[in-house]
Amino acid sequence: MPHITVREQARIAGASPSATHRINKRCERYGVDHPLLEQFNDTEAKEALRIESKRIHDKREPDYNKALQELGKPRGKRKSRTILFLEYQAEDPSTALSKSQYFRKLNKVMKRLKIVMKQHHAAGETLYIDYCGTQVFYTDNGEKVWVKVFVAVLGASKKIFAFATAGEKTIHWIDGMTRAVEYYGGCPETISMDNAKALVNKAGLIANLVDNVEAWGLHYGCLMDTCRVGRPQDKSLVELGVKFVTQRILVPMLEMSFFSLHEINRHLAREVELLNNEKFQGFDISRNDLFALGEREILEQRGLPALPYAMVVERKLIRVQSNYHFKYKQHEYSVPYALAGEIVDVVITQSHLSISYQNEFVYKHVMSQEIMGATTIPEHMPVEHLADHNMCDKALNLEWARDISEPVTAIVEKWYSETNNPKSRPIAKRCKALMDMVQKRGEHVVTKAVEYALAHKMDRPTDLNLIISAQKLEGGFDKLPAYVRKHENVRGKDYFGGDYDA
Repeated sequence: MPHITVREQARIAGASPSATHRINKRCERYGVDHPLLEQFNDTEAKEALRIESKRIHDKREPDYNKALQELGKPRGKRKSRTILFLEYQAEDPSTALSKSQYFRKLNKVMKRLKIVMKQHHAAGETLYIDYCGTQVFYTDNGEKVWVKVFVAVLGASKKIFAFATAGEKTIHWIDGMTRAVEYYGGCPETISMDNAKALVNKAGLIANLVDNVEAWGLHYGCLMDTCRVGRPQDKSLVELGVKFVTQRILVPMLEMSFFSLHEINRHLAREVELLNNEKFQGFDISRNDLFALGEREILEQRGLPALPYAMVVERKLIRVQSNYHFKYKQHEYSVPYALAGEIVDVVITQSHLSISYQNEFVYKHVMSQEIMGATTIPEHMPVEHLADHNMCDKALNLEWARDISEPVTAIVEKWYSETNNPKSRPIAKRCKALMDMVQKRGEHVVTKAVEYALAHKMDRPTDLNLIISAQKLEGGFDKLPAYVRKHENVRGKDYFGGDYDA
């Protein structure tokens, strides 16, 4: 190796010439050359050159195990670092470190222990969800209405979604998740969440989820996963997303005026989109750019169900009545008549009632708000009941009448004009009598009888039978007495004094 001067050595090492000269002298004194020195690490090199680290002499080291054990307890149940220092100092003030030295050493030990694992996220794999601690409000009739903000973050692209809800109950979590997957255009493989009571019945390695949360996962074909209890770092991405949304969007919103939940969500959507378009610190790429690079395509391939999840509000076992209907909230719903007297399983969502019998699906009814009413499906009725049901159908009766003749249609329409109930049984009985009359007498005869009846204000079925019988005796409808309507242009015998003889 060519000889170089001390100044050149100092320049290469980035040290002062005097310090370099002292190191060279130590190497000569202890027989340490350059090739040997390269084999040592820093600690071994210091030992070979007899270089002692600066130490604080006569000062007692803290009991780190005791301090770490105390600081590992939950918040509110552990001593502060100041209390730990005061206890350490009280043992022997003369050998105790200063407060700044104590905190520096303790923090150094804490940092060595606080090691976190780098999480790797595949595109379309995980969506992390949480609620912000900070609330925002809108004004309704002069009163503040506070609302919660749901946040979701995709694992791979870190794309953020935020949506305000009225609360933080199960229905609000489900609403937030549904809107999030619709926003991203597809459902990921896994939803990662915390152990909130609205989501989890019992926490654990495999948590016991609330029924609606588990059903939501089945509906969208994804796993519902929970983080470890007291380990928010398992969903660190959404924790960071909540921090961004809170600091960048929610805190400024507290100085703004909103007058509805819709206004809040419209503002949130705009601001979150700006956040998703911002470049990452130190990179020339944004969340939306990462999302477009591959995660969007994977989520679109997984897709969404044809219909969004309808939350299960209630589940009941109900006995079917003898009229093959069951009652729920002052309204009755039909099931196939063969199930009369049986117990059926009814799952009630926000919009439908789904009926099963012995774990087999039977029928799904749309929820009705009609009090004391009934929803009856014709297919659920026995043959004789179905015939009676069809007899009371106004549309079917009018359709039959139009196939017969205009006069028959006119009399049926006249009958239905007398009632507001399209299912009127008395009117249906008249139509049934008219049908029987047509079948027995023939369409032509009944049509002529109806024409005569309408002209003479005789519209009851008994009147029609009387007209048909009378025309037989008289030899035809033309022989029956004709009704002449009186009006002001017709002068009777009173006009001529009673002596006019036509």
